[in-house]
Amino acid sequence: MTEPFVWRVHLDQPDGARWAPLLSGPERDRAAALATPVERRRFTVAHGVLRAVLGRLTGRPPAELVLDAEDNGRPFLVGRPVDFNLSHSAEWALIGAVGPHLRVGVDVEQVRDDLDHLAMARHLYQPAEVERLTRAASPREEYFRLWCAKEAYVKATGEGLPGLRNALVTHEGNATVGSSRSLRWIEVAPGYAGAVVTTAGRPAPRTG
Repeated sequence: MTEPFVWRVHLDQPDGARWAPLLSGPERDRAAALATPVERRRFTVAHGVLRAVLGRLTGRPPAELVLDAEDNGRPFLVGRPVDFNLSHSAEWALIGAVGPHLRVGVDVEQVRDDLDHLAMARHLYQPAEVERLTRAASPREEYFRLWCAKEAYVKATGEGLPGLRNALVTHEGNATVGSSRSLRWIEVAPGYAGAVVTTAGRPAPRTG
C-alpha cells in the first residue's frame, strides 16, 4: 500500500450507537465525557468506523486492536502493520491509511465565516500563501484548503504549530506541502475542505 486510502465518514448517523461496541474502554470514557449527545455520537461513529477500517486492513477484530500514542500524542496501531490518521469537523470525518513504511495525515475542516481568515493567514501562513489567498476566487475557502494541507502535513510528520507555520504549500504541477511530495485535496462535502498527505516513515518510538 504505497498510496493512501481515504475514507469519508458522515458522523450524523441515526444508528450511530451501533459503533459503540467496537470502542475501547478509554474511548468510551472519552465519548461519555463530551458535553452533548451530538458530540458523543459523532465521536463514537468516528472512532468506531476507524476501528472497523483498521480491522479490515489488518484482518483483526476491530474491538481487539490496541492503539497507543507517540510522545507527541500522535496515535498509532501497536505493531504498526499500517499507519493511519483520523480527522473530524462537525458532521464529517476523514480516515487515512497507508503502508507501514510511510506516514499519513488527513484533515477536514468546515468552512466557517466566524473568523478573520486574512488576519489568521498573515499570522500563520507564509507570504506566498497569503498572496495566493488574496487572489483566490473565494479567499475564505482557499484559507481552509491551505489550512487542511498544512494540518495534514504536520499530522503526518508529528510536528506541532511551528511545523504548520513553516510548511509551504505550492501549486506548481502536483501540489506539495513542506518536504512532502504527496498532497491531495479531498472533496468531502459542500462547505468543507479536506486534504491528505503522505511522508516517509520514521522509526518506531522506544517503548521502554
